[in-house]
Amino acid sequence: MARKNDFKPDKPRSGWLSKLYITPTQRRAILKWALYAAVSLLFVFVQGAALQRLSLFGVIPFVYPLLAAIPATYEGSVPGTAFALAVGVFCDLLLPAPLPCFYTLIFPLAGLCGGLLSQSALHAGFLCSAAATAAAFFFTGLFHCFLMWINDRSAWSAGLFTMLRELAVTLPMIFPVTVLYRTVHRKIHYNE
Repeated sequence: MARKNDFKPDKPRSGWLSKLYITPTQRRAILKWALYAAVSLLFVFVQGAALQRLSLFGVIPFVYPLLAAIPATYEGSVPGTAFALAVGVFCDLLLPAPLPCFYTLIFPLAGLCGGLLSQSALHAGFLCSAAATAAAFFFTGLFHCFLMWINDRSAWSAGLFTMLRELAVTLPMIFPVTVLYRTVHRKIHYNE
């Protein structure tokens, strides 16, 4: 006759994910940066699928500096710089550049500028996004001209004029980019 205490249930199975304890604040942070990355990937797709084929004033719209500068206007200088660094690494892996790590060097500066601009001078929004985007294009164009000057191809006026044309053609893209990043920011920070 079997005793009642002989029955032993199987040990509960638990995966590695159940051992990971994530606080609600950490969960919100992960969700926020995942949504920022998804919005950025959406505009990378728009750049590659549609904007590459659109030429105005001899240049194409260049959305990547917007993706580095505009989130920093909502998140601040340190997190915005880190996100801009990630965007720079992604762009260096995706785009040809005159120097390895070209965008990795420039985009964190653009993110820092956007974050500091929103914290000190302008509130995050369309005007702040336009100013941060102009700074991002200025740093990108200036560094590109500097690299051309180092290689004995002095083209300061042509390079800066190209930068101004790219900025003018890309400025209308500030509105959809800002709206989507602002939506993510407001959804995540709605009760703070």
